[in-house]
Amino acid sequence: MVALPFTVDQAGYFFLAFVRVVTILALMPVFGASAVPPQLKVAFALILTTLLFTAVMPGALPIEPAFSLPLFGLLVVKEVMVGVAVGFVASMLFAAVQFAGRLVDTEMGFGFVELMDPMSSERVTVMGQLQVIIFTIFFLTFNGHYFMLIAVQRSFELIPLLGGTLPGGKVAHHLTSLTGAVFVVALKFSAPIYVTLILSELALGAVARTVPQINIFFVGMPLKIAVGLGTAVLSLPLLAILFRQTMEQLVADIWRLLFLMA
Repeated sequence: MVALPFTVDQAGYFFLAFVRVVTILALMPVFGASAVPPQLKVAFALILTTLLFTAVMPGALPIEPAFSLPLFGLLVVKEVMVGVAVGFVASMLFAAVQFAGRLVDTEMGFGFVELMDPMSSERVTVMGQLQVIIFTIFFLTFNGHYFMLIAVQRSFELIPLLGGTLPGGKVAHHLTSLTGAVFVVALKFSAPIYVTLILSELALGAVARTVPQINIFFVGMPLKIAVGLGTAVLSLPLLAILFRQTMEQLVADIWRLLFLMA
């Protein structure tokens, strides 16, 4: 007979931990993609919760449950709030990437062409989808998924199952500032291509004024597409460096959020 890694009396605590883990994973990039089957997400969350529960939490939990059913319901709500907060911050990076792609597509003329993103089940533009795929590869190359899993483990060290504080002014200010930073990061990601397209459009305007015989609308569209795609290829190494710096800042923002909620 195989012994369970926890007693029956600790099943409530295990369920609380599972609620937090599955909520965080459902909102995280890569792990929470809609292309991943829900059964696989739940199974992975269950395995991760079991590992964390046996390795980190047993010594910090009382042997006997110390809460009633109403208190248990409040604790479940608290775990959901913690998971949503951490997952919300973790998902902001790819939200900025998609927004940057939409800005570029609008200037290139691809704004009216939309695709269905299998990762988020949302309608995205062509460059937005391409950037999501490229930066997902960067995310895995830079071990971003490891940082996300470490964030799950650190959340239990800083915010225990029976501890933590309700979101206050500092937490709300932190989340608000991160939401505003999404637009700044999106502008940084789109700046090389966007500025180049603006300059090319100014050049086309000068050509239209000096040589009015040229049909600028017929020439301008394919030219802007070629310039945009060429600039995207040339600026990819710089965007990779920027993406890594932004990912490191994202990890620091998640740590700060956990400390504020501790």
